[in-house]
Amino acid sequence: MADSSVPTNGTIASDPSLASEKPAVLIIGGLGRYLALHIHKNNLATEVRLVDKVLPQLAWLASEFADACSQDKFMQADATREQSLSKIFTPTKAAQYTYVFNCGGETRYSQDDSVYAARSVALSQTLARECARRRTPALIEFSTGMVYKPPSSSTIASGGCTETAPLKPWLKLAKHKLAAEEALEKIRKEVTQSAQGELRYAVLRLAHVYGEYDVGFLARGLCLARVYQKKGEEMKWLYGKDLRINTVHVSDACTAAWAAASYIARTPATSAELSSPTGRVFNIVDRGDTTQAHLATIIHEIFNIPTGFQNSFISTFAKFNLESVVDDVNEDVLQPWADLLTAKGVVRQGPIGPFMEKELLKDCDLCLNAGKAARLLGWQAVVEKMDVQGVRKVVESYERSGWWP
Repeated sequence: MADSSVPTNGTIASDPSLASEKPAVLIIGGLGRYLALHIHKNNLATEVRLVDKVLPQLAWLASEFADACSQDKFMQADATREQSLSKIFTPTKAAQYTYVFNCGGETRYSQDDSVYAARSVALSQTLARECARRRTPALIEFSTGMVYKPPSSSTIASGGCTETAPLKPWLKLAKHKLAAEEALEKIRKEVTQSAQGELRYAVLRLAHVYGEYDVGFLARGLCLARVYQKKGEEMKWLYGKDLRINTVHVSDACTAAWAAASYIARTPATSAELSSPTGRVFNIVDRGDTTQAHLATIIHEIFNIPTGFQNSFISTFAKFNLESVVDDVNEDVLQPWADLLTAKGVVRQGPIGPFMEKELLKDCDLCLNAGKAARLLGWQAVVEKMDVQGVRKVVESYERSGWWP
């Protein structure tokens, strides 16, 4: 949840160091399409390059992104390969890229450690070394709020985890995101001591990101709700209504990334703010303090199905038998989902579905405090909380794309 004591109008102050010229921007990874769209709509950059291993036409790119992610701005490349870096980091017009955003890495859950190490940690290390060598003014690393130890009730009551909260990642994905963060700081110290470069970076620890064309956290729940709607059954959550599942709209994640880049580019590396152990880390979350109960209410409103929560006995059983519980859920929902798609005439299944993974059924609160981002970046979420209207727009985006039955 955000620190509501800091007033803001949701706008970002201009960067004095870049007043005479807009920055050139390099974006790595799939989530970067949203950032590219934000930059395009607001005319923020002199040039933008998007780099991904997957071609846009194969990455479920919606028509709204056509201009922002046009072919002339896109480069197909693997940014973990050092031999690709010269091509990736050479702009078309500018002398160098001013801002580099690492939105890449493995986003799937329950992968082997080796997959996360190769696709997430190695990517972050490679980009950081190259940015340090080139003395890039700002590198922004997208991470996750799931790196924190699940907070106590008193921490939740006081506003959620701050950037100095104890760390104990509770997903494998988060474990390797934290390893990437630690690698960046290690590289920064190494190049500073050797005077062979400079790494100017910030880390964004994001709440659950959602928005139109979302294929992550929210998508799975909406697909499950559609199945339960078809079956005429109640949709029940494990654990409890007060479990925190804090959120941030993707549009606000983009303004946070831009604000962080501006801040890092203009702030002296020796400043007190950047010298502390967590000085370069920012929690990014809306002001809604989203809980399971809040999401259940929204799903009830949209799908007109009963929603509720399993009793403590069933939740405790599930906690210790997650594999069998997940298998049962998937067996119950995957065929009905396929039948819905067939009935709707969906020939090519989209990137969303109700498939449940064991890692996602964790009795762990995601509860963040974004007060630091408000104080230092001048940022707060414009979409203050997840609501029915916002989630309806997500479903409507699936319908426009032909993914929704």
